[in-house]
Amino acid sequence: MQPRPRSYDADAATARLKVTKATLYAYVSRGLIASVADAADPRRRLYRAEDVERLAAKKAMGRRPERIAAATLDFGLPVLPSRITLIAEGRLFYRGRDAAALAESASFEDAARLLWDCGDIDPFADPAAAPAPGLSRPLAPAPIPRMVAALAHLDPGGGAIWQREPHRLWPGAARLLRHLAAAAAARAPSADAVHIQLARAGGLDGRGADLIRRALVLCADHELNASAFAARVVASTGASLAAAVMGGLAALSGPRHGGATERVEALFDELRAAGDMRRAVAERLARGEAAPGFGHPLYPDGDPRAHVLLSALPEEKRRQDLIEAMDRLGGARPNIDFALVALRRALGLPRGAAVALFAVARAAGWIAHALEQRGEGRLIRPRAHYVGTPPM
Repeated sequence: MQPRPRSYDADAATARLKVTKATLYAYVSRGLIASVADAADPRRRLYRAEDVERLAAKKAMGRRPERIAAATLDFGLPVLPSRITLIAEGRLFYRGRDAAALAESASFEDAARLLWDCGDIDPFADPAAAPAPGLSRPLAPAPIPRMVAALAHLDPGGGAIWQREPHRLWPGAARLLRHLAAAAAARAPSADAVHIQLARAGGLDGRGADLIRRALVLCADHELNASAFAARVVASTGASLAAAVMGGLAALSGPRHGGATERVEALFDELRAAGDMRRAVAERLARGEAAPGFGHPLYPDGDPRAHVLLSALPEEKRRQDLIEAMDRLGGARPNIDFALVALRRALGLPRGAAVALFAVARAAGWIAHALEQRGEGRLIRPRAHYVGTPPM
């Protein structure tokens, strides 16, 4: 695997875009390509590779509407207006607030209230947010099926979300999060803070509980990813918040989304016995095998969520050796999947806890997207570009 360049010089950028340097400078002035001074030579400018590649792909598509529409489905141009989350300049923002800064002290409930745009109202303190009595604990063996079962018990009728104003839905959303956390931990629902519930289930001390809190805040939303889009599609039909969250859970269960944590677990297992981490990584890359848990299309300079979480973990030599080997040989840095697995292992939590933590956290974002989509008042119904057998 060849390392992906993080920047191009002017000659490489113009060659990739097939434009003159004057046009390149015009792109920079219009904010289409980020430019920084070369650390080795301040007189020379470097151009962000991600921006150059995005423009090159757009030029290659031309102006055919069907090509442009298809490209939006794969980290392409924005397709839906949203006030919830912004990813820009290598940073993540929840309604204008830096998620990395929030993770320093905010609770998961604080992050949920921000994403839901609750203002000064605390739906978690509402009596209607208290855990529903009389619901049995789901006994499914894995966290995601347990969470789906909990939602089915909590909302058997599937009440439509368009039947109420958003502020009337907040307490029910808060209760929903508490039940999801309980299902993920295979415990009875509680009105305690979600990170306390999860920490108690894992037998963690205060330090461990704080790490769980940080992870929940950092993972609460990530713009229009696959599971958030699935939740919005479900919500656009008028289905309940619980149904929208079930849609998110279904999407998250796939190996290319939340299931990526299990592939990271397998990577840790594979490299555990390696005597020379750098050699083991080099051999893996030489075989053409990707390293799960490294790199992210939206963060060419590194996933800030992973940086914050890994910085808070106790030092572990083999983990650091792997990170350094991948940076040197593969040109890739850890993403949030890697960080969640590292957290799970550092705290001694059971296997599967990484994706469970991710799912509980992301449910706050799914609810935010469902509520926002409700306000749009329209069905999400894209068209397909038929490429099958012509009609006879």
